[in-house]
Amino acid sequence: MRISEEILRAAQKQLDADCGIGGKNGKTVTAGNGVMLHRAPRFPAQAYMTDASYGELVRERLKEETGIRPRVYEGTDLFFRGIVCMGRVRILAADEIFDWCVREYGSLKNPEWLCSFDSLRRLDDMLRRYGRRIRDVRLNFLPCETGGGEAVPFPVCASVPVHVSVPIRTPFPVRWLEAGELAGSRELSAFRHAVCASGLTPDELAVAAVKEGRIVGIAGAASDCDTLWQIGVDVDAGQRGRGAAAVLVGLLKNELLRRGRIPFYATSQSHIVSMDAAVSAGFLPAWSEIYVSASDGKQRKY
Repeated sequence: MRISEEILRAAQKQLDADCGIGGKNGKTVTAGNGVMLHRAPRFPAQAYMTDASYGELVRERLKEETGIRPRVYEGTDLFFRGIVCMGRVRILAADEIFDWCVREYGSLKNPEWLCSFDSLRRLDDMLRRYGRRIRDVRLNFLPCETGGGEAVPFPVCASVPVHVSVPIRTPFPVRWLEAGELAGSRELSAFRHAVCASGLTPDELAVAAVKEGRIVGIAGAASDCDTLWQIGVDVDAGQRGRGAAAVLVGLLKNELLRRGRIPFYATSQSHIVSMDAAVSAGFLPAWSEIYVSASDGKQRKY
């Protein structure tokens, strides 16, 4: 099992754009150890804007750097962003801490250890000087080739087909829901890990497990950017431990690939049960990402 080169290339290009890397404005520094650091553009204070509208403003400002729409989430602060993917490290940092980041991360002997406890502790200490803190560190998964099964054309990456798993056996009835059915649905309000109702990263597609006419589990996909769509899953407490999450995630993964999107799956670096569902559904770990927020929850100006 491995992640195809086509998917990796497309994902790496998006991760570059997420950190502003790839533009021609001279704001990117490549250290001797290969770490790439980009000086973040200046963002205004949030003021009266909602989290979604402010996130859209930040996204458009960062898009000016590369021409590619980056992944921006409500409540996160792009004062700093750190991504390590397949040994390659990308850093987005505000001007106030940029030189510190160049010294700190440009001198790493093993950049793959960006998310080690010591490294995170030093970063958090620095961020708190500017009213920020580490909000989360996520492990992200990409779909892998199975070495067999159905070949599905993948127009986003290349003409080389991506192999997805053979048809998945579903031990329960399933129901597919398109974007129009997901918006504002009261029935789905209990499944917020799967259907997030975000104005910034809208829900696009979901597949639900149905028992006695009631939805008891659902995997949903949100369009985090044009290429990468994130899968989340939620299952009723009484139905957990039976493999439903992996089945739903696998079904949705295959359908997104058929539609020419790259599905990815994110979870906490200590959530082993969630990781197991991802691997069982045909995903492999691909990158870790450090998210930052304001210490008091209010967006800072920089």
